[in-house]
Amino acid sequence: MKGHKTGWIAVIITVAIFLASTIGFASSSIAGTKIVVALRSLPETDYIMERVSEFKESTGVEVQFVIFPELELRQKQILDATTGAGAYDVLALDGGYVPEFAAADWIVPLNDYVDPKWDVKDILPKYRDFLSVGDKLYGLPVYGEVTHLMYRKDVFDAQGLNPPETIDEMVEIAKKLTNPPSMYGIAMRGKRGDGMNIYTWTQFLRSYGGDFWTDDGKCVFNSQAGIEATEVYADILREYGPPGCASYTWDDVQTSFMTGKVAMIIDASNFFTRIEDTSKSAIAGNIGYAMVPAGPAGRYPGIYAMGFSISSIGAKTEKERKAAAEFIQWATSKGMEKRKALDGIISVTRESVFNDADFQARYGAYNGWLESTNQSIKEAMAEYRPRIPEWREIGNLIGIAVEEAIAGIKAPEAALNEAAKAGDEVFSATRRR
Repeated sequence: MKGHKTGWIAVIITVAIFLASTIGFASSSIAGTKIVVALRSLPETDYIMERVSEFKESTGVEVQFVIFPELELRQKQILDATTGAGAYDVLALDGGYVPEFAAADWIVPLNDYVDPKWDVKDILPKYRDFLSVGDKLYGLPVYGEVTHLMYRKDVFDAQGLNPPETIDEMVEIAKKLTNPPSMYGIAMRGKRGDGMNIYTWTQFLRSYGGDFWTDDGKCVFNSQAGIEATEVYADILREYGPPGCASYTWDDVQTSFMTGKVAMIIDASNFFTRIEDTSKSAIAGNIGYAMVPAGPAGRYPGIYAMGFSISSIGAKTEKERKAAAEFIQWATSKGMEKRKALDGIISVTRESVFNDADFQARYGAYNGWLESTNQSIKEAMAEYRPRIPEWREIGNLIGIAVEEAIAGIKAPEAALNEAAKAGDEVFSATRRR
């Protein structure tokens, strides 16, 4: 309480512990260096930016942030690298693009820059793999998520329903709970894009036994399994989703759920922060969390991580690379991640934080969130979506096909066949280079 000496002592002790656990990697040789970080605004990155003065005070390194919208960030980073401008020392990089950037030598392997005290092995293996190529680590995770099913527990309880274990069960529940315009059964991403609809659609592709392509680069996502998966994905959204869901982004999915007009969604575990916020969400406190339902070939939760990487184009000198490495380690340390988590930002990537008693005490009471998130991380595959240099282009082609199927513009088979033909041409062009 204000004015209580013991309260101030507790705050001082907390800050002292945090500083001790996040600072200590720096060398006086980097003092006076300036680094520029290209990123997008997320609760995680906002949290880091708001506290960067702590890093400057301890290291003497000045950090400038350049913020881009989500869909522009990669374009700006690639333009900076291909032109050789080198405006950015540190890149906030989608783990799916790490192989592309590593193959082009646009980012620096971090193995020799990370202090043992930072503890690479503490990063949950799936997130570590997602930011690596072979045995080389290219990013330290700022953010990690998996997908799970989120549902209106109050509505399910009133109807005597349990969360669906299978996709078929989910379709039946969505049908049962759809009562427009007051309630729709389900919402998922519809808007085209390798990181939009394809993020959640991939769960269906793999759950029906489909894959993206063969080892020699032949597209097979238009197989019978791929067609069936797309038919189910498109049908459930068209018949039981809110109007306009063919163009839904993750933000639209989240917002529609928070209004109380959608019974189920499948999306990212970090939705928790907003959907359980009583000042923003009409359904806070009435939400259940479960593993994504299984298809005939099994259960495939999605996984995603964003990491801080060192640009080999921008950080040209060893001094700049060391300064960049110190910033990255500070921003992603155990202390920083635990502090974020206890302040309500729950995109945890460290085993020590996930198993921390304070973290578990805070989040263990939320109707399955902790359990389903933990189990989803264990069951997820790092190659859930392909991590190859051609992925961005081909993933976007598939995204167009899925959006057209949801909107009813094309039948799933025709849309996927068209995307597969274009994807084969992308592979052919790559092999000719």
